Amino acid sequence: MSFDLAFWRQKPVPTVEEAAQIYDQLADGLSGAVEVSSAVEDFHKAVISVFPDLAEENMDESPWTSPLYVTSECVIAAISWSRSGEVSSVLLDLASRHGLIAYDPQEQVVYGIAGEASSR
Repeated sequence: MSFDLAFWRQKPVPTVEEAAQIYDQLADGLSGAVEVSSAVEDFHKAVISVFPDLAEENMDESPWTSPLYVTSECVIAAISWSRSGEVSSVLLDLASRHGLIAYDPQEQVVYGIAGEASSR
């Protein structure tokens, strides 16, 4: 079981309902839901510098339950429940630094660029 977080660039920060729709589109592999941004690539590089992507060599120590889902529009992370607190706080900080919003589909919370959260 995983704790998922999705990251993308969008201004203004979407409502929870908008974010849920965007997340569904992104998770289904549909493009055009949000703007393409180099900030997404920069964020991904920052993430894997702290927590390398899941590979056969690091399966035992990786916080990921599957490889990161990365496109030019988003990064979706499936985090192991046992490491969700540790990893999510780092990812939310990195997202804010890179000007990305974050969406938590489990709790239906949107984290804006300055770290403010809105929930259902």
